Amino acid sequence: MRSIEWVFTRKPFKRYEPLTEGQQIPVERPLTIPNVLLDACELQCNARGIRWSWGSKSLGARAPPPSVAVVTFKMLFKLVVHDVALCIMHRARPSLHTSAGGSIFDPDLDPLPRAALAAFLTICNGIVSYTNIDVIHHMATLIGRVLLRQPATDWPAISARPWTATSITDFWSFRWHQSARHTFILWGARPGGALFGRPGALLGAFAISAVIHYVSMWGVGKGMELNGGASFIQMGVGALLEHVWQNMTGARVRGLWGWVWTMSWTLFWGTFLVDVWARHGVIACESFVPGLRPGKPIVDGIIALITKN
Repeated sequence: MRSIEWVFTRKPFKRYEPLTEGQQIPVERPLTIPNVLLDACELQCNARGIRWSWGSKSLGARAPPPSVAVVTFKMLFKLVVHDVALCIMHRARPSLHTSAGGSIFDPDLDPLPRAALAAFLTICNGIVSYTNIDVIHHMATLIGRVLLRQPATDWPAISARPWTATSITDFWSFRWHQSARHTFILWGARPGGALFGRPGALLGAFAISAVIHYVSMWGVGKGMELNGGASFIQMGVGALLEHVWQNMTGARVRGLWGWVWTMSWTLFWGTFLVDVWARHGVIACESFVPGLRPGKPIVDGIIALITKN
């Protein structure tokens, strides 16, 4: 997809120097032979277009970048949280820890407890996904800043506390990870917007996301299901409903009720997506060597404490 984008781009891509304090206008990086060779390699790895002319919000971070010590602490803390959430899922539904997979909907429970457990496991999987992406980004940040001596502004945060989102638009356009934002805009939002305006742009972006996640099911080797991508289409529908609401009332979706709406809609449709992943064995994974998982003793201790009481 990116190769096709490079072939049909109308203008040469430009690489900018890091912005200094108080600088507003970017300065193009000199086209020396070393710079061109390094930038050619860097272009293949830069998913968000940081300091590139094609990147969205690519000229700098939204907030002052954290220190290396803070990045290291966040990485280690999120590694533990990641493993705790994964251990909880495996303990609650042992079938999720097998390559055969299993549903997050327990058929042995009554409808209400069954739905509550599925929703809880979906929240745990959201934590697993969020921390996994953030940990990888923190690792890459440390390599870039410590080993490659890259400026801190080259590594802005990849997400922004998605659990605080007060609208679906806010959740997906700003707070959830932005690593695929450019791809969704280029291949979905722009064509959809050109054909059908704002509704087409919203649904187009999420349609590309749906296709990518749908194909990822095929990569597991156990076939594909429409629910693997349909949940992302519903995120576009939710964002479109917010757009309609704003046009009708003149008020944006936000505040406490906006948060309730965002979490409810995302959790409801996310449950069906996580169930597909679970039944295809995607959740049967571990991020640590067996016996060295930091989350296991924590979860075992919590279970022992609850059982004892």
